[in-house]
Amino acid sequence: MPQRLAAGQFYGRTVRRREVGELVLADVRYAPGSRVPRHAHDRAYFCLIRRGSYMEAYGRRTRVCKPGVVAYHPPGEQHAEAMGGCTVASFNVELGPEWLYRMRDGGVLPDQAVELQGGEVAALGRRLFVEMRRSDAASLLAVESLTSEILAALLARPSTLGQAKPRWLTRAREMLDERFCEPLSLRVLAKEAGVHPIHFASAFRRFHGCSAGEYLRRVRFEHLSRMLQQPRMTLAEVAHATGFADQSHFTRFLKRFTGMTPAQYRTFLSFKTAR
Repeated sequence: MPQRLAAGQFYGRTVRRREVGELVLADVRYAPGSRVPRHAHDRAYFCLIRRGSYMEAYGRRTRVCKPGVVAYHPPGEQHAEAMGGCTVASFNVELGPEWLYRMRDGGVLPDQAVELQGGEVAALGRRLFVEMRRSDAASLLAVESLTSEILAALLARPSTLGQAKPRWLTRAREMLDERFCEPLSLRVLAKEAGVHPIHFASAFRRFHGCSAGEYLRRVRFEHLSRMLQQPRMTLAEVAHATGFADQSHFTRFLKRFTGMTPAQYRTFLSFKTAR
């Protein structure tokens, strides 16, 4: 009888793990030449192969998984893997029950295995992998948005979006502009817009060229840049006014954007303004 893995469990060695609501994000490594016996997972998940390759048998089919492949595994699917001659690095994203409900409600098909090679879906997977390491207020929205976009690319029916930008998307952007300090979730934004979360995530990228989480970060960066140009505001006051829990989060956020500490960036802005 094939082993059935409980929520959050994967074969291999998990080197980094993060939970975001009902999502489990895991960076998993498999040794060269190793074999994973036939097994199934209680929860659905998809994986991005970042390095190495392996042969996978699932149902009566087989597939070669190599860098750039994004594969979706429905809950209960039985599969086994044989690793190639180098370490395999797999980025796994497990989906809780609420995500399966969202998928079915949005017209996607969560009960069939599917995979795509490279292209936009792999690029989205790489962005999500980078996002796993972040912890600012926009991270929740970024993780949910990117996950929804990946599921839409893997499983959704062809888009029925028209050419014109929908009015609800303008209202959603205004909400992000006004509430940039809050840890907004995809569900909240989609509910306010009156559309399905997966549809929201796909439409937002189509018309804005980025995920809602990435847009939220840009808005926050623009606000703190303006505040840093006000000499009477302390760095602590700027951090608090732009929604950062503490100075360390503020510093990490700014260094990712600029490569500078808040003090260094304030000096740079002063010099730039004086020219």
